[in-house]
Amino acid sequence: MKHQTPVATVITDTKLAQEPADPFAGSSLVPMLVVGIVLVLVGMIAAVMLS
Repeated sequence: MKHQTPVATVITDTKLAQEPADPFAGSSLVPMLVVGIVLVLVGMIAAVMLS
């Protein structure tokens, strides 16, 4: 029978378990959140100016 590695060991060895050191890294959702907030604010300002 083949020896299986415990799940906890596998998870800690993968890149998915590691948090990015830079919060503005490409794999982070923070840049998309900032862009979304900026687009919402620009849209609101444009709507007020056009009304």
